Amino acid sequence: MKTMLIAACAAALLAGCQTTEQAAQTMRSDWVGESADSFFVANGPPISSFPRDSGGQIYTWRGGEASIVRPGSYQTRRVPTQTLDGRRSTTTTVTYQPPLRVNYVCEAQIAADAQGLIESIRISRDTGGMFLSFSRCSELFNRG
Repeated sequence: MKTMLIAACAAALLAGCQTTEQAAQTMRSDWVGESADSFFVANGPPISSFPRDSGGQIYTWRGGEASIVRPGSYQTRRVPTQTLDGRRSTTTTVTYQPPLRVNYVCEAQIAADAQGLIESIRISRDTGGMFLSFSRCSELFNRG
C-alpha cells in the first residue's frame, strides 16, 4: 500500500513537469505576435542583438541564471573476502566526491520584425530545472 501511494505521488509530481519542447511551445504561444520590448520588460534584457536584412532584430536572451553547490560526500565500501585456507577479512575503501557546482540557465533566440513584434522564439540552451523539473525554461515560463 505504501509503495502504491509513493508511486502515485511521484506520478503526480512528474505530471506537472515540462520538457524543453513543451516550454518552447508555451513561450511561442504566449509571446509570438507580442512586442519584443514587452517580453524584455517582463523577463529581463537581451544579452545581444543582431540586425536582420528585413529590418528586424535577432535577440539572444538569457534568464533564470542560478547556481548551487552540492556538498562533498564520502562513500564507504566494504568488501568481505575469504582466503583459500578459510581466513576471512574485510577490505574497506573510502572515496571522496568533492563539492559540485551546478549551473542553471534558460537561453532563447528571439526574432522580431521591423515593428518589434516577435516572429519566432527558439530555445537554444536549457538546463535541467532547479526543483522537480526537467527544464529551467519551463520553470520560468510555466503557466501553472
